[in-house]
Amino acid sequence: MNSTYRDIFKWGDKREEKVDKGTLKVVKEKLNFSDSDLAERYLTGEMEVTIEKPVGIDKTLLERFASIVGADNVKTDDYSRASYAYGKFYAELVNLRMEYIPSPPDAVISPRTTEEIIEIVKLCNEYGIAITPCGGLSSVTRGVETPKGGISLDLTAHLNKVINLNTVNATVTVQSGMFGPAFENYLNSVGFTCGHFPQSFEYSTVGGWFAAKGAGQASTGYGKIEHMVLAIKVVTPSGVIETKCFPASAQGWDLHLIFAGSEGTLGVITEITMKVRRYMPENTQYASFAFKNFESAVNAMRTVMQSGVGLPHLFRISDPEETEIAFKTKGFDGTFADWFLRIMGYKSGSRCLMFMGVDGSKAYAKQVKKSVKAICRKNGSFFIGASPTLKWLEQRYSSAYLRDPLMDIGIMTDTIETAVMWDNLVNVWNSARNYLKHRPKTVVMSHISHVYENGANLYFTFLSPMEKGNELNDYAQFHKGLVDTINASGGSLSHHHGVGRSLAPWMETQLGVYSLNLMQAIKNHLDPKGIMNPGDTLGLKP
Repeated sequence: MNSTYRDIFKWGDKREEKVDKGTLKVVKEKLNFSDSDLAERYLTGEMEVTIEKPVGIDKTLLERFASIVGADNVKTDDYSRASYAYGKFYAELVNLRMEYIPSPPDAVISPRTTEEIIEIVKLCNEYGIAITPCGGLSSVTRGVETPKGGISLDLTAHLNKVINLNTVNATVTVQSGMFGPAFENYLNSVGFTCGHFPQSFEYSTVGGWFAAKGAGQASTGYGKIEHMVLAIKVVTPSGVIETKCFPASAQGWDLHLIFAGSEGTLGVITEITMKVRRYMPENTQYASFAFKNFESAVNAMRTVMQSGVGLPHLFRISDPEETEIAFKTKGFDGTFADWFLRIMGYKSGSRCLMFMGVDGSKAYAKQVKKSVKAICRKNGSFFIGASPTLKWLEQRYSSAYLRDPLMDIGIMTDTIETAVMWDNLVNVWNSARNYLKHRPKTVVMSHISHVYENGANLYFTFLSPMEKGNELNDYAQFHKGLVDTINASGGSLSHHHGVGRSLAPWMETQLGVYSLNLMQAIKNHLDPKGIMNPGDTLGLKP
């Protein structure tokens, strides 16, 4: 029976309690941790959950909610309220480890139908009760916090089914609370794939993907989630928005795209109709390449995207430090293959890895792989086969679950990502790395994982010892400086994590006051009383 703060903040594989030997080796070497440091456990959060703040919704109103969804689907116990108070932002995890939950939701409600959601939204709008729609709670931007209390609307308990699959149109209509694995398993069983595999895939939902405007690890070929969705149904305080499904139209705005990236601020997304693709894993071609430096790898990647040779689905570059860490943790350092690469000029500290996978028909996949190999060869790469890419795929989800055991030994570990145009990519990469490296004893791993004809994303992961006793202030200052640096050097505020509350202070700088005013006007029309995910989400006001 779950009952502790640790039960809440542990994400992913709940069995993941230890750091693997390869990563421990890096921690000792790069962060100067001793064996005694590694033996300590810090802020483990193993106390039972207790909530001091009383439920702020009148008992009579709670009974009205229960009459709509059933008493079993209205929870006000301490553990349920605590479980929906935070997502997976670093500072939220520290708060849970410190047993600090100042503003939990007053209740967690699990509706069974769209009609029940309509009734809930009407009741909340009438009484000014905040609503925070929730899926897998995987937000890393403070997107699901409840600073105004109210209700967290759990969409996963019941709204988790496929409504219709149209094999002629290659579309599927699905309820928003369906988790990634269940969705993909269903589609695979009937010969299709969703094509959307974010790192949070195992613990995130279809509705959450769209609400946060996410990207998957095969998005270079399949597109980001907003490129996949064709129609939606949303319950807003002003009424139900239901768009029709067309391959394209010229009927004014594509209204469903207003809700892409809306993060629950406009309404509750209940159904999504999206494209699906044929599932042909037997045809997928994989390749891996070593490059002598980051710049040559980036140039090869850009050339592939702009040459018309076809699109890889998985397309990824690890920068020199991420490549070095991967070689150390996987035991590649010191092997004959490592020695051979060094002799060939692919030296530690400058060499980079590229991973590639191509889906589709057998002929298409082979042709794209052949073309990519030729372009990479012209840019000085060394083809190293499919094995490194396949090994990366084996841990593409589980690597994120190391965050918890790393925090257990006192390591601050977090990620941030941005989108940049090709001509500014190396500049933003250098600027962000230089900022992060100014902090003593900091490991900085960077990669490109979502690629376009005109640019790409940059994704940074950093590890550094916590400043014990000052964890939250230390992180807040460090994080602010990093966002400021990326913003000043020309990167976007986010590529696929979303904005939430953590990045909201930079929205006006990025978008401009008039663009933010337009967003606010849409918010005011759909949610005039400001009950939907309130508290500065996306920089929007009540």
